[in-house]
Amino acid sequence: MGILPRRAPKAPGDLNRRLDIPAGERILAWGSGPVRGGDGSVSTGYLAATNRALYVEAIGQRLAWDMVSRASWEQPVLEVDLLDTAGQPAERLRLEVSTSGDLPAAVHDRVRASVMVSEIVEVRDGVRARMVARRASDDAPVRWSVVFETGVDATDPGLQEEARQALDALRSTLGI
Repeated sequence: MGILPRRAPKAPGDLNRRLDIPAGERILAWGSGPVRGGDGSVSTGYLAATNRALYVEAIGQRLAWDMVSRASWEQPVLEVDLLDTAGQPAERLRLEVSTSGDLPAAVHDRVRASVMVSEIVEVRDGVRARMVARRASDDAPVRWSVVFETGVDATDPGLQEEARQALDALRSTLGI
């Protein structure tokens, strides 16, 4: 056993090119392994956490941090919950990472750092929703999401309007 802590393996030299990471983004951590998509498909490839996004080679996606609502790590699986463009829960990715290094910690840090505000608001009597403002990774405006508690019909137009009003009030109060 050496005196110095073990360092994570060095990233492959062609990782920026393989994942099509643009100039200006820097890799914070990387990993590799098989990836299971929401449709059950399985492929293998590299993953990289940059200052702006999570890159998943196996599915050819760049996941901006403001589109990730939650990430959890239970070795060897990194679970990533995604939001759709309207800020609603979308797909859950299960990323099996055989070489992880600092990837789980970097993903956790970036997802948390993207959250500016997270408030639970009563939208109407007995109905609550979590309203979250996230810093957009790519210099876009702040992205808001409204997620109703389990069992609530989020497609109800009246409830959607009440949630919009509650969100407008929260935004006004916070000045965002």
